[in-house]
Amino acid sequence: MAQRLKGQEVVIKVVRDGVVVTEIASIGSMNDNVDLEMKQDGFLGRTTNDFDDILNGYGGDLEFQTSNAAWVEFQQAIVARATRASPGLVFNVIRSDFYGDGSTNIFTYADVKFGPIPTSIASRGDFVKIKLAWGCSERPVKTNGLL
Repeated sequence: MAQRLKGQEVVIKVVRDGVVVTEIASIGSMNDNVDLEMKQDGFLGRTTNDFDDILNGYGGDLEFQTSNAAWVEFQQAIVARATRASPGLVFNVIRSDFYGDGSTNIFTYADVKFGPIPTSIASRGDFVKIKLAWGCSERPVKTNGLL
């Protein structure tokens, strides 16, 4: 039986204008979403509905912990783009899957836009967790590509 992909074989990077945002190092989880919508219509004289699908884009979220204040600069850059103080900033999220058989998939969530960025502080003994949600129109995939 082939080895299944585990989280330890997945590397996630956030890139701002071609530079890796190194403040996000302790990523605890990531969710990926291919946002497909199914449409259906029923017509007179037919015994079943007609179906169609539409791609609405891609998205995801990740939860991470931080060990320094530099992540706030990253958050401020996101806000600067959203408020048009720095409208030209481009953020990409890159996910690399390294399979046991030596093959790879590299997903590039291109020019992502961000949603709410909540911070969770559960108790005095727990680590602070930050959640980052994004969406984008394009997600090219390179199979057996190099970063």
